[in-house]
Amino acid sequence: MSTSPGPGTRRLVRCVVGNETYCIDNDWLDSIQVVENLYPSRSADGSIGWIRRFDEKVPVFRLADQISSAHSRGASRQGVIMVLRKGEKLWALLVDKVTAASEVELDRMCPLPAVAGDTVRGHFPGVVVEEEGIMLYLAPDRVVPPEVSGVRSPAPHAASRRASHVRVAPRRIQVGLRRAAQQIITFTLVHETPMTSPVRFGVTAGQAVEIVSELPMIAVPQAPPFVVGLAKWRSLPIPVVDLGAWLGMTPAPYTPGCRLLLCRGTISGGGRDAGLLAVPAVDDIRKLDLPIEYRPWPEPVKWNSALALGIYRAERTMLVIPDLDAVLSFRNAVSSYTM
Repeated sequence: MSTSPGPGTRRLVRCVVGNETYCIDNDWLDSIQVVENLYPSRSADGSIGWIRRFDEKVPVFRLADQISSAHSRGASRQGVIMVLRKGEKLWALLVDKVTAASEVELDRMCPLPAVAGDTVRGHFPGVVVEEEGIMLYLAPDRVVPPEVSGVRSPAPHAASRRASHVRVAPRRIQVGLRRAAQQIITFTLVHETPMTSPVRFGVTAGQAVEIVSELPMIAVPQAPPFVVGLAKWRSLPIPVVDLGAWLGMTPAPYTPGCRLLLCRGTISGGGRDAGLLAVPAVDDIRKLDLPIEYRPWPEPVKWNSALALGIYRAERTMLVIPDLDAVLSFRNAVSSYTM
């Protein structure tokens, strides 16, 4: 049987690390070996040992270590070894499990949203959207030192090249924008520790897309601490952002069953991603007709006010208008971040 992918598809191999499943392009795969072939030997480059491939010693790296995964790493004598090749370079990754390669349509491969990671240099240039959920697309040449994989400069991977196939937003949510511009959605957050004074947050009704309570979600290793993960919504990967942590307030993280407010920025996400994000732990949601009475907040705040478009006193409480564009363009526009 031919192993070549059909037109408009990529052949992907799935590998399991802890409770997470990642996928790589089958073109990287040289062979699969049993863990009994491993010669344990810790090295300064992070490898945990080596295997023999013909007359060559191939360094083996534990994938969980390389992506700083929080999963249980177990012993080196557990799992399966994926031998990978780029030109004359060989290296291997130790994972828990590998499944048979299968074809995936290119339209199901999306770039990783900007706030969740770097598609050019990061370990995960993209996301694969499936019927039952989403899965991170791994660049195996980026999870090992460049002298091992032979990478001199990052090359685009299949998922990051699919940018032109990712719409900024579904067309149906454009309906009623003119009317929505005359309204504002305000809400509170369920913080881990209650704020000393009540705080409400606001977005225009045109930015508020939908309120949901359950979405398939995955964690993203090495994402900023305020990025809870990625959720699947209408065949799109949406970053889930702890708005409280982003602003430097007490975190308001995702918890099972909590409500999420799907929002979009005011600028186009371009071909890079959908330009949407989900805010978890929202509560007490209200829709107000504009104009409303407000005035600037008179006192300094103890969180990062530079990440808000405005801070006001309205409805007898603080009203914060978060800069959603700053969140969505985080990796591209912000060189460093301090909480």
